[in-house]
Amino acid sequence: MPTTLRLVHERIDDVPLILGFLTQLRLPHLLDQHLKPHHHHQGLSLGWLITFWITYILSQADHRKSHVRSWALKLHHCLEAVSGLSIRDVDFTDDRLTLLLSRLSHTETWNSIEAELWMGTCAVYSLPLERIRLDSTTSYGFHSPTDGGLMQLGHSKDHRPDLAQFKLMAAAAEPTGQLIGTTVHPGDAADDPLYLPLIERVRSLLGKTGLLYVGDCKMAALETRGAIAAHDDYYLTPLPLTGATKDDFTAKWIEDAVSGDRRTKLIPIRVGDDLLGVGYEFARQQTACIAEKPQTWKERVQVFRSDSLVKTQKRALERQLEKAEAAVRALTPPVGPGRVQFTTGWELERAVQAVLAEHEVADLLEVAWTREETSRTRYVGRGRGGPARPKKTELKIRYQITTVRRKQEVIGHREARMGWRVQVTNMPKAGLSLQEAVVAYRGAWTLERDFHVLKDRPLGIRPLWVRRDDQIVGLAHLVTLALRMLTLFEVLVRRGQEQSGKKLPGLYPGQASRTTESPTGSRVLSAIAREGITATEVDDGEERRWHLSPLPELVQSVLSSLGLSDAIYNRILVDSD
Repeated sequence: MPTTLRLVHERIDDVPLILGFLTQLRLPHLLDQHLKPHHHHQGLSLGWLITFWITYILSQADHRKSHVRSWALKLHHCLEAVSGLSIRDVDFTDDRLTLLLSRLSHTETWNSIEAELWMGTCAVYSLPLERIRLDSTTSYGFHSPTDGGLMQLGHSKDHRPDLAQFKLMAAAAEPTGQLIGTTVHPGDAADDPLYLPLIERVRSLLGKTGLLYVGDCKMAALETRGAIAAHDDYYLTPLPLTGATKDDFTAKWIEDAVSGDRRTKLIPIRVGDDLLGVGYEFARQQTACIAEKPQTWKERVQVFRSDSLVKTQKRALERQLEKAEAAVRALTPPVGPGRVQFTTGWELERAVQAVLAEHEVADLLEVAWTREETSRTRYVGRGRGGPARPKKTELKIRYQITTVRRKQEVIGHREARMGWRVQVTNMPKAGLSLQEAVVAYRGAWTLERDFHVLKDRPLGIRPLWVRRDDQIVGLAHLVTLALRMLTLFEVLVRRGQEQSGKKLPGLYPGQASRTTESPTGSRVLSAIAREGITATEVDDGEERRWHLSPLPELVQSVLSSLGLSDAIYNRILVDSD
């Protein structure tokens, strides 16, 4: 009789690779040390539940807990073979994952997890730590704000001020961008008071001082700088151009560089052969009251001009001038039906000044106009004209703009003062030169990129699909864990590519020969998913056997970079009874 074959397919793609990588990091064991289950808990431990959930997030680019159960069911054999655990259908129910997020939301537990994860990661992979970048971001959801709740209306960095949001404060190591610590705050919280608590956590976590903390102008509060200096640490931050700082910046510091004594002493700032700009610095004493005690320290004020910012601001000014010129000329259109004309000079002058003020070029354009008169003689009254019929002369007056001239001298004066910035640091010159300080602050893209990955694919915490505050905090912690894994994955892949001297193939769809020196983690995982690695169970009625499609070169290279072997995939090739 003919044999009937029963085939079961599982698209495993990058799942064994991700799960093997997380297991090699001992992530389940680390989490189980800090997350103690309820005494009635059965099945997978909380550490393994989180590990599988992170695998799902990185593989499927989706953090929603409602889809994890069906995903685990489709890859049941793969997950059991790679992990060596028995997985039940009820292990990934919504109720169980909800309880998991609630436990992950506890502040003390989370702080302990972050500390041990960072120390373990550094010990194994020797991640460099040149400085620490601090910044905040927001993520929104379709929630109704409540008094004292986490989701609040506030300044939105997602350009959705109409939606409630929460705020995430993060500290990351540069140059890798690996997160060190994170805290979750209400969406209406101000950024300024969030820096010092996180800095204190990072200092305690790393167990040392003398670190350089880099942040934007919201970290530049005098008390914040003083507290950092009081603990023998260093800061690098731009000054906000407000109050006395703005007056000094425009009237003194820029003028000294443009037309003062420092004009001939400006220091070129370069990265390799590329000239970024020029600048200078000076030292000053600062005093602040820290813990009810006066603290005095010396800081360096660095004033520099960015060539790229100059070009950007010049283009913006040119667009302003062109729009203002067009708007001014449009005030006096040619005579015609429906075209309003100015009949008094003061009205036209007021309209011109309003247009120039709207475009912020009042001192840059000079407008001239002329008075035009036209007369027309008409018969008085109705009827035909005649020699004896009385006549009257009508005089019409209109004002016409004749020239709109740019004041080149004033424009040149403004352009010479474009592109200037000011930042401060208390690190000595021996540890951080002016050029190094400028380049160091430009490294803000590392944490910004982390935020981009966090809120978009593959992690996609925006928008939120959980409601309760403990679930929001727990989900934020879970997704930042996934971000740490993805960042470390990326660091190791790049390191492996550099050591082998071979660039990873197949990263760009439709461009087989295209490669890159800096592959991103999400691009590598997407490329592996496109390979369509499939495990197939063949059941002919007498025996069941699993078959695995050949591993492509890309997967083998990535496995080697991570310190894994193809055995992680071959675990699937087991006979079934």
